[in-house]
Amino acid sequence: MSAPGKIHLLLHAHLPFVREPDYDRFLEENWFFEAMSETYLPLVQMLWRLQERGVPGTLNLSVSSSLLAMLTDRVLLDKFTRHLHMQMDLLEKEKARLQDNHEFLTVVDFYYRRQLALIDDWENRFGQEIVPAFKKLEEVGKLTLLTCVGTHPFLPAYQADPAAIRLQLGVTVKAFEEAFGRRPKGLWLPECGFFDGLDSMLAEFGFEYFFLETHGVLLAKPAPKYGVFAPIKTPAGLYCMGREQSSSMEVWSRKTGYPGHPEYREFFKDIAYERGRDYLGDYFMAGETPVETGLKYWRITGSEEKQVYRPWNALRLAEDHARLFVANREATVTELLPKMDGNKVSILCPYDAELFGHWWFEGPVFIEKMFERAASSGTVEMASLESTMHSSCDQEVHRPSLSSWGEGGFGEVWMNDEVSWVYPLFFRMRAMQKSLKTAVAKSRKNAKLYALGRRYLAQVAREILLFQASDWAFMIHNKSAADYARNRENEHALNVDALYDAAMAELTSAKKRPDTSLLQKLEAKDNLFPWIGELL
Repeated sequence: MSAPGKIHLLLHAHLPFVREPDYDRFLEENWFFEAMSETYLPLVQMLWRLQERGVPGTLNLSVSSSLLAMLTDRVLLDKFTRHLHMQMDLLEKEKARLQDNHEFLTVVDFYYRRQLALIDDWENRFGQEIVPAFKKLEEVGKLTLLTCVGTHPFLPAYQADPAAIRLQLGVTVKAFEEAFGRRPKGLWLPECGFFDGLDSMLAEFGFEYFFLETHGVLLAKPAPKYGVFAPIKTPAGLYCMGREQSSSMEVWSRKTGYPGHPEYREFFKDIAYERGRDYLGDYFMAGETPVETGLKYWRITGSEEKQVYRPWNALRLAEDHARLFVANREATVTELLPKMDGNKVSILCPYDAELFGHWWFEGPVFIEKMFERAASSGTVEMASLESTMHSSCDQEVHRPSLSSWGEGGFGEVWMNDEVSWVYPLFFRMRAMQKSLKTAVAKSRKNAKLYALGRRYLAQVAREILLFQASDWAFMIHNKSAADYARNRENEHALNVDALYDAAMAELTSAKKRPDTSLLQKLEAKDNLFPWIGELL
């Protein structure tokens, strides 16, 4: 008999598409390597441990289309393999350097054993691929796979161009099918961004359910009878749930969230900032900028004067926090059950996947211990969203509210004076895209010219999709890698300009040998969604 309460732990895995095949080492590609070694691989390892020990429960994982493109790109995966070995080489140096410092050597030994397991699993158990591991975990019931819209655009910003949203949704479905062999049912809206009528567009592409920030559901018309503790049905026949706030605050809150405990590892003190180039080597330097190594020897401590990290203490604390988290959810279920008219209590706990392992190093252990604690609970279970999201105990139809989970709860992060220049560029590119599509259609009688035009059209679409990623506005607003974000926006806009000019020149001339150097360069670099021409 299943428990009366369901904890739906939903992790959203997404990174902006960064791929630089012409560079042996590129600073921003390190975002992918960090996420792989600190979050995605540790989560897979953790789920297999639970499976092998027979611990029940399912984790829900949303994987964005742009991240799927990176997770299946051989250039990036080979670079990641090298990254793991470069970290191991540095660990060998650290073991020698700190051999007489017992306090630090304990941390180095911990990292060393962890790195050995990562390399062994990556190369021998998973064959240097992670997507097949996700598929296998879903087959055995430890994972429910969902998706996210295309390149992660903040959809409320593009309401004026429904065709652009539909292209992103088409990409979403196709990318998921290519990776996992089936159509996706559940969808994470980028930044949980919703606007009235979006559910109808989602229904066109076969989606069955999605998720919102708390007030997106609570402010629905009419107000839902059970708040965020049961799915609601939208006018288009889809189901959605809202984030449960108390569970969110326990993890996300900067002041009181678990990850800020003084015993946990300090994120912001990497040895890349403590050792010079002569010691680190060129791999962990990008020009004069240090590249984080992943080796961090300090704990948060609670003061500017940091103390040495104690991994075993931190892991025990993660277990205590996991027990507390589950106990608090049990208390919520016990309190709400009498008010649910005999229905179960569903608690949606959505987080960025990269919080667990990357930002909060002990996060994967926290999740593992959550599963173990819930396994002995008669009140809650770690449940697949598939067990809840296709029905609603509230029979009314509800119209969700405009909302996001960004600062302010609506669109301020992605639509503000700092990024107001982005949207005129977008609509300018869309106009060029439509003009090019018309020109390509007129060349249909010339098979070679038509085929070339289709290639140009496909690459223009890729550049516009990449331009739309919500990451760039977020970085600019938060002043985190803001220069890189601005450069990426401008780069994709310039690429579209250049591709359009080159394509129109080719389509309107009679050259026997067209100059496709620019097209070839961009096809090799921004190579995601190789099938996108089918959607245009």
